Amino acid sequence: MIPADPVERAATAAEYVVGTLSATERDEVEHALARDAGLQQDVYFWQDRLLVMTRMLAPVEPSPALWARIEHSIDQAKADRVAAAQPWWQGLAFWRFGAVFASVLAVVLALQLRPVDAPVPATRYLAVLQSPDKQDAGWIVEASVGGKLRLIPLGTTKVAPQKALQFWTKAQGASGPTSLGLVPPDRVTEIDVAKLPTLEREQLFELTLEPETGSPIGRPTGPILYLGRTVVASAK
Repeated sequence: MIPADPVERAATAAEYVVGTLSATERDEVEHALARDAGLQQDVYFWQDRLLVMTRMLAPVEPSPALWARIEHSIDQAKADRVAAAQPWWQGLAFWRFGAVFASVLAVVLALQLRPVDAPVPATRYLAVLQSPDKQDAGWIVEASVGGKLRLIPLGTTKVAPQKALQFWTKAQGASGPTSLGLVPPDRVTEIDVAKLPTLEREQLFELTLEPETGSPIGRPTGPILYLGRTVVASAK
């Protein structure tokens, strides 16, 4: 049962965001989120506060050796998906080193995904979406002002029957996330940036598991599978 005490409710929301609840407790929170606006606000509050720990560093020019190491890290992350999930307290490397890994990975992928002769946009953003409970990079968000947003899978996300992946974004200070629609689990999705409410640094993007027709309330009701914040990849 979701605690009635405001302090205990806030603590439960924080544990939900970092992934330390038991399976039963997590199911209770996800069920309550569909009808409890106060609990939704608590979860959004802790997302804004706790995801600061995954802030990415300024872009740098990677060396060929570093690119090889990052490719190895991606392969290892994919292999970890079939292994048993680590307890959260054994996965502190996600919080300590995730920012560095995500920053370098974002820069390298930016260089790889851009055609050699393509013009560099005025401002370009990247985000690495990782699972909230383990060190697992699953998706890349690439977007440029006035252009397209590309949601790029690093593998295939398993989706249960009668379920779907829903894509969301939330700027810092926004009262709640905005749906960017349902997305396929195994291929690139493109969206006009003009359809986003905003595009800025440290903007949250996340993928949640929802009913096959999408969230019925316009806000996430299912578990958060992947999430991350944007960094500036290139600018004038």
